[in-house]
Amino acid sequence: MFLKTNKLVRGAALLAALCGFTSMPACGAKSGLNSGPPAPTEPECYRDEDCAGSGDACIPVICDLDIPPVKEGADPGGHCVELDPIDCDDNDPCTKDACDSFTGICSYELATYDLDGDGYRGPLLGKKAGTEGSCGDDCDDTNEAAHPGGIEVCDGVDNDCNDIIDDNATFVAQGLEPVRVSTTEFDYADPAGLAWSGESYVAEYTSGQGKRIFTAPLTAAGNKLPPGDTMLTELDADSYGGQLIWIGDRYGAVWQDRRFENYEIFFTLLNDKGEKAIPDVRLTSAFGFSLYPSIGWNGTEFIVAWQDERDEPGFYNVYAQRVDVNGVPIGDNVALTQDIQGFGNEAPWIAVGETSVGLTWGIGDTNYRWIQFQTFTPDLQPIMPEPISLTDGNTNARGQYVVWNQTNYVVAWHDESADPKAIYAAVVEENGAVSVTPKAISSPGTARSRFPNLRGYGNRVLAVYQDNRDGNDGYELYARMVDALLNPMTGEQRITFKSKDSTGPIAAFGPEGEVGVLFQDYDLQTTPAQQQVFFTRLGCVAGN
Repeated sequence: MFLKTNKLVRGAALLAALCGFTSMPACGAKSGLNSGPPAPTEPECYRDEDCAGSGDACIPVICDLDIPPVKEGADPGGHCVELDPIDCDDNDPCTKDACDSFTGICSYELATYDLDGDGYRGPLLGKKAGTEGSCGDDCDDTNEAAHPGGIEVCDGVDNDCNDIIDDNATFVAQGLEPVRVSTTEFDYADPAGLAWSGESYVAEYTSGQGKRIFTAPLTAAGNKLPPGDTMLTELDADSYGGQLIWIGDRYGAVWQDRRFENYEIFFTLLNDKGEKAIPDVRLTSAFGFSLYPSIGWNGTEFIVAWQDERDEPGFYNVYAQRVDVNGVPIGDNVALTQDIQGFGNEAPWIAVGETSVGLTWGIGDTNYRWIQFQTFTPDLQPIMPEPISLTDGNTNARGQYVVWNQTNYVVAWHDESADPKAIYAAVVEENGAVSVTPKAISSPGTARSRFPNLRGYGNRVLAVYQDNRDGNDGYELYARMVDALLNPMTGEQRITFKSKDSTGPIAAFGPEGEVGVLFQDYDLQTTPAQQQVFFTRLGCVAGN
């Protein structure tokens, strides 16, 4: 009995000692156990590099070491803390402010360009040169002969920035034999583009054989310069040339081809000899065909527009893309139109104004068509709430073209069923107001005029077109100057004289006020005679 009792006492005492209490009943009570100190805080970082975004010196993020080491010998930890970002804004709208993410150093680049190198900078996007906040006073930064204080001469340039090109000059056909540009021997060729760099022309044409596109530098007289013809599309991809445009130190060129099954729109930059300066830039990759690109330059960016089938098979809308000076697309394709009464929107042409982009295109069917027009902001938002129709849809109006005439847009087209079957034109302001309603600017009599191409001079417009009034086995090219209200200033001058068709004129300002004209004609020296691309020119006669 003693031994048993003694064991119980010793056991109770041991249990009480283990529990930390002097009496046994308290052991195991819910109010008793102490779980020890809380677990240490887990650090978010140990060094700056552990923090997301720490590599950008312009938006600095550091590791604030505010947590002691978890155990002896370990590194202290901390939390990621965002510091104030570097402020590079110098409050000057004429600079592009930037921060170098590696160094955190600010840089300030002028926001406007002097691409023609004449010492005068073009205006900011959407601003008129020389106005407050424009940051540039060069009215034409594509040509070094145009700038404030320039002396006006007969050269196709607004030398003195008074919104008039070659003040009071007229233009005459020189009676020269056209020069053949295309080199295709056994198939036809189509003209695509022509522009003058200040030193030479570059002509662009499509070869019928294999549908490849070529460029060629030309003298003022149309003769080939080295390196001669350059293949713009180096594969048989069913290519068709679009326009090309000179911007002061390079050309921008667009075209369509189907190297990826469907027709897509492509862009590239060319040097002053017409040679490719960058790889092809694909601008479209949507369902269906993308066709008939047109290109403009607003002093800062290229604008490319085309008709596109992506929204509904068999129906087209007009889409556009902004491209920067180095050929890099800005943002995505932008839809500029929508289907109207079941009609597609086709064959767009664009021109760039002072603060807007002007777009003309056609809708309708085989026999009846409307000529449409709308203006957009430089970032391709509509200025006008909806398009306007320049024709009533009761005739077959086609071949639309638009040019910026220094202060407003002039839209021209031909009409294949009106009386007369002439070239018609209208004047539209940047806000969409029609200031001169459509009127005939050619006089074909019982014949027909077709496919106008325009050059704007500010207070007048030169129209070049094809016409078959002379009945000499096809169309010939004609030219006429009209004033700002579209009233004739000159008679209609015939500028080609070969038999068979002379068609598809493309006019470009050239040296000493000349106007170069690229067109398609038959080469009668080949058997059989083939349609090839030729060059001719109009001479400038200085005004009083």
